[in-house]
Amino acid sequence: MTNQQRKLLKGFNNLTHSIQILKSTGDNKRILELSHGYKSDRNRIHKEILHNYTDLFAVIQSIRKLSVLGVQNVDSLVEENEAGFQHCIKRYNALKPLLIKYIDVFDEIICLIENGFPDGAMQRWRTFLEYSIIIIFILEQGEEVAEAYDKNFLKSLEDELRPRTNFAWAKAAKCLKEEKQISITKLLDNINGIDSKNKNWYRAFYKLISQSIHGSSVGINLTFNDHISFEINDLNTKDSDYYTGGISTVITNTMNLLFYTFTIYFNTIPDKGMNINEFMKELFKEYVKVYKRLF
Repeated sequence: MTNQQRKLLKGFNNLTHSIQILKSTGDNKRILELSHGYKSDRNRIHKEILHNYTDLFAVIQSIRKLSVLGVQNVDSLVEENEAGFQHCIKRYNALKPLLIKYIDVFDEIICLIENGFPDGAMQRWRTFLEYSIIIIFILEQGEEVAEAYDKNFLKSLEDELRPRTNFAWAKAAKCLKEEKQISITKLLDNINGIDSKNKNWYRAFYKLISQSIHGSSVGINLTFNDHISFEINDLNTKDSDYYTGGISTVITNTMNLLFYTFTIYFNTIPDKGMNINEFMKELFKEYVKVYKRLF
């Protein structure tokens, strides 16, 4: 019997013995002890990641906080003087609830990374990419498109939430007026705020992550997990045949999108001299510095 087999047998015996005690006596002490052991493994991974990337997470959270403060500043200014925002008020109103969700998804990505689940983080990143594209597209295309997006809520309900209605609002944009079927990648193609090189990168990653989410034969052989996977499948060096980048890949793709999106938002919606984008650039330089030092 190999060491690996002995380890598996010991783990199996411990668990089955605890189940038998629980079944015969109702005493769950052994089960709780095992549970604490499993939990300590998760805590160890969490602590290791936080320790290794302390500076990186600190800068990331500063960028997040600055973004939130910038949005809150705009909210306050609109509430104080809505008439001063008439040139962009429809975009502001359409994007206000979306920005709340946008930050929520960002927080979920960071939380998953901190706990050693980059695969899950990349699956949430697909949503983050979609949100980023929609926000930037609306900001660039103007008030008519923003109004169409806002009104699409009722149209989607009337159409029983069929996928065909999801992007129907985008036909209000001149660049998509003649399109029969609109997808998220069509919106991406018509965005000016992201260069063609990054568009190609995002398009490719979007397809890959979609494969992972839908459990295709390609998707199940793709992984970013360089922490948890070792425990789940420690018979192999990697959990899957196709391993790519781990934490560095998730962080890079997420932070670049956050920066693009809020830069365009604060360039479009006036912040009355707060100059959030200038502070954002300085923090982003610091992020790049820390990132290069770590990876």
